[in-house]
Amino acid sequence: MSWLYFITVFLICLPGIYFIYHSEKIYIEEDDVTDSQRLIAHGLTALLFSTLGAYIVPKTEITQTIEGSNILLYGLGLGIICSIGHLFLYYWYLVPKLTRKEYLEIETHYANTGILSRVFYGGVLEEVIFRWGLLSLFLWLFQLIGIKDIIGGILAIGISSTLFAVTHLPSIKLVASDPRTSVYVYTMIANVWVGIIVGVAFIQGSLLAAIMVHMLFHLTWWPIQRKEYNKILN
Repeated sequence: MSWLYFITVFLICLPGIYFIYHSEKIYIEEDDVTDSQRLIAHGLTALLFSTLGAYIVPKTEITQTIEGSNILLYGLGLGIICSIGHLFLYYWYLVPKLTRKEYLEIETHYANTGILSRVFYGGVLEEVIFRWGLLSLFLWLFQLIGIKDIIGGILAIGISSTLFAVTHLPSIKLVASDPRTSVYVYTMIANVWVGIIVGVAFIQGSLLAAIMVHMLFHLTWWPIQRKEYNKILN
């Protein structure tokens, strides 16, 4: 296991844990779970997947060498593609299907979550879980059974992207009081889309590139959401 990978990856998870901890107070009743339990759960998650990736990534063909050209190509380049695709799905597919009440509920949720939680928890910790941990695990398992190169990468990205999307489904009830089918469809398609793009960025450009894509996706969406949210309120 690479201890340098483990320590570095675990440390970059800490800001996300801090910000999501404060954001969750809006949605979680005090009787449901204590502050200590939430911190422990997030901390153990970061610890588990930081360790998993640090053990597996050196056994795969995934390079984690930090090269500026790769970061710009796969981080910034794919980040722009990811952002444009997601904005299209959200504003062209989902928003026209929503009532004003539903749209307000969804936008209020995002506003309450805050950009820092979305950037540092979604952009970093989710990448550590689903790309650093799970994608590398699937890729390694496929390599063990003789499925390598492009096929193994496609399968690993596909499975990890699907899991990434599925884990977002339970939170829909926190976002909308009576979500319609289109919200679930959007959640699956949009998150699979993001998962595929960051998966490619991870394999080709490193964890840092995947994090950049995910962060850029939220940073691009945020000012547009703020503008639209203010329109709804006015």
